[in-house]
Amino acid sequence: IASAGSDEKVAFMKSIGADVAFNYKTMKTVEVLEKEGPVDVYWDNVGGETLDAALMAANVNARFIVCGMISGYNTGGQPVKNLMQVIAKCITLQGFSVHILETKYGTEFYEIIPKRLGSGELKYTEELTDGLDKVGEVILRVQKGENKAKAVVKVADM
Repeated sequence: IASAGSDEKVAFMKSIGADVAFNYKTMKTVEVLEKEGPVDVYWDNVGGETLDAALMAANVNARFIVCGMISGYNTGGQPVKNLMQVIAKCITLQGFSVHILETKYGTEFYEIIPKRLGSGELKYTEELTDGLDKVGEVILRVQKGENKAKAVVKVADM
């Protein structure tokens, strides 16, 4: 089950094999998860209501990976109301930060991932913006969910 904030992103997720993909701006996450769940593994970069919905839809012994909470970055954060589900359903909740894992997996990552990207085995899309002077605008578009792909700022020609 995959969610994104635009129909273009939903189409991309479906094209790479998501069984269920939906636009959280036009559909209620809680309703989709109630219908399509339960959730066994959940990767969260949103927090707030989305995390609350996933906690309610979680299976017993589900595993949650939390790498961000963008829904609260510009508002001072959003409380998580259903955190008791971690206990009730024995959910494993693990924070994820690439900066911490880089020392352990960095070499292996750079040996494997670029080859898989180059071969097309791993798919991605980018939204390229030229100019260091545009960084603030790009970050704001990401935080508002207006970007259509991975936001990349080109700062110089090499």
